[in-house]
Amino acid sequence: MREVYMNKAIEIANRGSGFVNPDPLVGAILVKNEKIIGQGWYKYFGGEKAEMIAIKDACEDTRDSELFINIEPEINEEDDEYISFISNSGVKKIYIGIPNPKEGRGGKAEEVFKSLGIDVEYGVLRDECEELNEIYTHYIKTGTPFVFTKWAMTLDGKLASRTGDSKWISSEKSLEFVHYLRQRVAAIMVGENTVRLDNPLLTTRLEGVVISNPLRVIVSKYGDIPLNSNILKVDANTRTLIIASEDIAIEKEEELKNYGVDMIKLREKQGKIQFEDIVKALGERNIDSLYIEGGSSLLASAFESGVVNKVYAAIAPKIIGGKDAVTPVGGLGIEKMNDAIRLSRVTHQIIGDDVIFKGYID
Repeated sequence: MREVYMNKAIEIANRGSGFVNPDPLVGAILVKNEKIIGQGWYKYFGGEKAEMIAIKDACEDTRDSELFINIEPEINEEDDEYISFISNSGVKKIYIGIPNPKEGRGGKAEEVFKSLGIDVEYGVLRDECEELNEIYTHYIKTGTPFVFTKWAMTLDGKLASRTGDSKWISSEKSLEFVHYLRQRVAAIMVGENTVRLDNPLLTTRLEGVVISNPLRVIVSKYGDIPLNSNILKVDANTRTLIIASEDIAIEKEEELKNYGVDMIKLREKQGKIQFEDIVKALGERNIDSLYIEGGSSLLASAFESGVVNKVYAAIAPKIIGGKDAVTPVGGLGIEKMNDAIRLSRVTHQIIGDDVIFKGYID
């Protein structure tokens, strides 16, 4: 049953997706006599701890209960109010999925809990808990966002027809999955060619869910973006950041900023903006995660730079052919198969009519 309760903690922790960045996703389940009596999740950045919410949510006396948390809380001996609250709750044992990965924090909460006479056990659904907070772990260790890509392609490996038409390769269910990914991240990125061809909104659209729109990041060296583009429609819920060259014309910079967009200007190296500089600049803005959605040239640059951590690829049961049809990853490509980028920990699932592969670049 321990796995069942921890899985529930992971499930409700996900409700904080898009709202707690750059903090971790945290869920807590309170159990007594093999029955869930309380639950809580970390709801927004700077909000109340999940375990405190779970205890307050309890429908009966919490003495001799057990608490399941997916990640070790960040606490220390000076957190008197928190320590007193946990002590007075009467919780007898705490199951923790993974230690806190922040330097100097791992095991600190365990010390506090044990000083209160509470048993502590780590490792229930460890792998699942690690994946849940892979963004957090990567960000606090590197200071740069966890980067993943996702594309949809036909069975013959095409991103669009020879005329550029790509609506829609994926099934409706698969398209919905894209919006769950958008909900999860702090920022979503496309290149200026994608803006010109598709005029995307890059917003999250899900039914029955409180929406969090990621920061829309557009890579455009000289700001060559149509002024009627959807990404230039900015409000409190839809923000846009343009990554431009230091050499962008002042007039163009001012024109775009008049639409309410923000801009980071980076120095070109070898004629282009380097992805290493992009992720560093985003990390300095507390962007802990970046979803690169396209197009093929941008994806090629990301892979060539080595910044990509995770890949999703949706394969639809369609064939369109054409030697001039676009493939997901552009650029020159490799010369030898031995040089191919290899994915590890590969899994797949069927969503709608599509097969979605997931893998990591270690």
